[in-house]
This record gives sequence, C-alpha cells and structure tokens, in this order.
Amino acid sequence: TTSLVTCIQNFPKSRGPTVGILKGFAGLSSAILTQLFAVMHTPDHATLIFMVAVGPSLVAIGLMFVIRPVGGHRQVRSSDKNSFMFIYTICLLLASYLVGVMLVQDFLEVSDNVAISLTVFLFILLISPIAIPVVLTFSLKTEYPSPYEEALLSEALKGEAGTSHEREDQPELILSEMEDEKPKDIDSLSPSERRRRIADLQTKLVQAAARGGVRVRKGPRRGENFTLMQALVKADFWLIWLSLLLGSGSGLTVIDNLGQMSQAAGFKDGHNFVSLTSIWNFLGRVGGGYFSENIVR
Repeated sequence: TTSLVTCIQNFPKSRGPTVGILKGFAGLSSAILTQLFAVMHTPDHATLIFMVAVGPSLVAIGLMFVIRPVGGHRQVRSSDKNSFMFIYTICLLLASYLVGVMLVQDFLEVSDNVAISLTVFLFILLISPIAIPVVLTFSLKTEYPSPYEEALLSEALKGEAGTSHEREDQPELILSEMEDEKPKDIDSLSPSERRRRIADLQTKLVQAAARGGVRVRKGPRRGENFTLMQALVKADFWLIWLSLLLGSGSGLTVIDNLGQMSQAAGFKDGHNFVSLTSIWNFLGRVGGGYFSENIVR
C-alpha cells in the first residue's frame, strides 16, 4: 500500500495489474502469517501480534529509500507484458501452494522439519519475482539510450528550459485541454511531426483563450495529480471514498473478525477459514486488476 502511488507512476501503461498485484499480496498476508505461526509453535500470542504490528512497518520504512519514481513513461519495454504474466503465474502458483499446504497440514500429521521445508519453499515463491529486474538488468542493456542519444536529449532539455521564460506570459493551459482537442491519429505520427502538431494546436488554443472562445480549466482533471484540497471538493473523491468504505471496509471487518466468528460458530480450526478467505481475497484483487485494465483499454 505504501508503494502503490509510486509503482503506478513507474508503470503508467499497466496501472490495473500493478494495483491488483500489490493489493493482492496485501490480502494474502493473512494466509502467509498463518503458515508462519504454524511453524513457530509458540504459545505466546503476544509475539505473533507484535510481529504483525511491527513487521510490515519495518518493511515499508526499509524500502522507502529504494522504491521511487523513475520516469516510467520513458521506460516502457516491449517485455513488460511478459513480465506481468510471469508475476501472475507466480500469484496463481502461490495461491495453489498455500491451499495445498493447508490441506496437507489439516489431514496429515506433519513433522516440524516438513513444516519448515514447506515454509521455506513458500518464501522462495514469494521472492521469485525478483528475477524479473535481475534478468532485465543484465540482458536488456541495449534498450538504454547511447551516449550520443543522451547528449541529444540533454540539448533538447536545455532548449526547453531556455524557452520556458517565453511561455510565462501565456495563459496557463492544462494538459487535459490538449487531450480534448488532440486528433485521434496523432499518436501514430513520428515524434517530430507529433511535436509540430501539438505546438500548432497549443498556439491555436492560446489564441482562442485570449479571444474568450475557449474556457481554460483552473484545476486538474481525471488522471492528473490532485492536491488534498483539490480532491476534497470533487464528487469523484467522495464517490471513491464511499465505495471503499462500503466495499473494502465491510470486507476488512469480516476478515479481521473471521477467526472469532468461526470459533463462535463452533468450528475448532478457525485458521482454515482465515487462510481460505485470504487466498480468495488475493485472487479477487489480482484478477480485478487484470480484467479492469483490459476493460478500460
């Protein structure tokens, strides 16, 4: 959850899968912690509660210096789709493995060594997606710009900085205005022709705004960055907030109290209900992210 916004910025073309995978693993944490608790065999429940309370916070604090925006729109790779499919495969294997482990431990008398081995393999599955950045780092170096291209890019950036002062006296045009008026086929043009078309369009919009023919919006629109105060006055924000309150809020309430509910109903192995619900929650979130991206496209 703490890295959600940063990861969306890094993968702007795959926002649905990114959200689904991150939130899915958060939902799977109950089943993973249940497996850890089965291995620990500690009668001290306070130890488990302390681990659950402090562990995720330490992970978030430790990774906040590593996970950062890296200009994802400039680093879209042709292999991104295959990488996400690999992570989806790991997700399905992980869910199936947890169900299998739970059934084995429920129907058979598993020794401590076997339980530890099952948990170790669980951690191997959890960290296996690290293979994607490792492989990309060593095998796709040719996709990075050459020194000559980097020099051209730096010159272009200097030129943009030099002309920025000339644009200060022009009416402010929000990016969404350009998106509304942009021709549908402009993305298929060459970069130079695309820049020329957009520059002509911006000039026309500036002239129209000066004549009063175009109303320039004063704030961001959907898909752009909002400050907190800008979001609080938008109906979209309160619609999303209410949806999360009714959907995720009720779901989290049930999950957090599922163990007590199963005990109150007379079931002895409440951890099975907690683990199964966590796994279905995980699959629902991952699948929701995958299908929502396809629907939007």
